[in-house]
Amino acid sequence: MLLDVSVERLLPLTDAAGGNRLRILGQLDPWSDGVLSHEDLPQLTTEVDRLEAAAGDDVERGLVAALRALLARWRDEPGLALHWYGD
Repeated sequence: MLLDVSVERLLPLTDAAGGNRLRILGQLDPWSDGVLSHEDLPQLTTEVDRLEAAAGDDVERGLVAALRALLARWRDEPGLALHWYGD
């Protein structure tokens, strides 16, 4: 499953939800790649909850819904890893 999100859309939402205080999302570097393991799922789910609370418009709420769908699929298939790719 691919979720293509522009940095310009994700970073302001992440900042509004807590920025650097978010252990996973607050550390994403838009110019680097990374991988999360299934053990990161509970923390990432908590952080997506914070994104949902901070979402201020329909586009941000749609992004949160897409992230939730991605997490649900990941929860159902624990052998998968979550990769992100920067510029």
